[in-house]
Amino acid sequence: MNASIEARATRNLITFFTSKMLSSLGFTVFSFGISLYILSMTGSALSFATNMVFNVLPRAMAAPFAGYVADRFSKKRIVVLSMAGITLSVVVLIIYTYAFGMSVAAIYTITAIFSTIGAFNGVAFSSAIPSLVGKDRIQKALSFNQISYSIGGIGGPVIGGMLYGFVSMEVFLIAMASAYFVALILEASMDFTLFEEKKSTKKEKMLESMKQGMSYLKGKPIIKSLLWMNVWINFFSSAISVGLVFVLVQTLSMPSQNVGFIQAAGAIGMLIASVYLSVRSNMENPVPFIRRASTMVCLFLASLSLPLFFEMSMQNAVIIYICIMFCLSAMNICTNTPIGVFIQRSVEDRYRGRVFGLIETVSVGTGPIGALIFGALFDFIDARIIFISVAIILATLLWYYLGKVTKYQALEEAK
Repeated sequence: MNASIEARATRNLITFFTSKMLSSLGFTVFSFGISLYILSMTGSALSFATNMVFNVLPRAMAAPFAGYVADRFSKKRIVVLSMAGITLSVVVLIIYTYAFGMSVAAIYTITAIFSTIGAFNGVAFSSAIPSLVGKDRIQKALSFNQISYSIGGIGGPVIGGMLYGFVSMEVFLIAMASAYFVALILEASMDFTLFEEKKSTKKEKMLESMKQGMSYLKGKPIIKSLLWMNVWINFFSSAISVGLVFVLVQTLSMPSQNVGFIQAAGAIGMLIASVYLSVRSNMENPVPFIRRASTMVCLFLASLSLPLFFEMSMQNAVIIYICIMFCLSAMNICTNTPIGVFIQRSVEDRYRGRVFGLIETVSVGTGPIGALIFGALFDFIDARIIFISVAIILATLLWYYLGKVTKYQALEEAK
């Protein structure tokens, strides 16, 4: 690689990280303010949950179409236009709020718009990573992407907490619009064709193109196995997001500040693991690393039940859960990031949008389904039984699919 391309790839990587961090911070600050605003305005958990549905459902439904569009048209154009659409939507909401005041209906509408347009932005950006930074930098790019989300997850509530109660909702919206506008400028400056592979310009109807994407996946058993791993990890992660809060608040009667410390430990674990992977050398064969990390995920998941087996002080329970969540979140990143790298390297450029559109739909869709199922289970079944059972089932599934990946790798090497 010559020095000019090396410098442009490094610039793309830094710009990618900065734009993702700004958009993540902007959205997290906005989400924090909106969540408190809805609860204070309506006093209804149902209204809050309804906003979550508007955030998830449109994105899951739009992702397959976003995948087709990403494979059919310029990824840079899609990324820039979608970010411009999101920024403009915030500006329109600011004008509406000044003119008529904030309303729950307006919040639901803007959330649905963000979710739909965000699907196109997310799928196009994910499928463009190898073209932006090259296959040798995919691991670093995905780690940087996770670092940006971790910074948003940690810094967003802090900034939002400082602003809420002291400034108006319009200020939250202006902060979000500013972050997105700067991200838009950065994304427009990126070279999306630096490592782009030449592909056929043959025109296809959308339905036929999406069928070809599915057929491509069927012919790639390694990618299909990794996708199933992603499905089950997302599904069973709902047991953590739902069950942990339930146990801390209902079973152990922890004050909210202790719950916040435990959740912050998870965000810090994700951040440190992402930084580690960003500086670690590329894994030629990530399967052994994924196997070790996923095994640790299941062990730490089962260990969430440990404080429930023994009588202990509140302080000791908080310390134990902080340690568990730190390690569990770190190992989760060490599992998901290499899987993402593996998929990015294995999928051909002309199919990458459709594949990542499917991944987006699956990833976004399985979370709420899992939350509903585990939300019901924790009301009727002992949390200890659920945590241990989920850990055993998840470990069995992950080892099964990793075994299939290893077998298919051996068959490909033998050809």
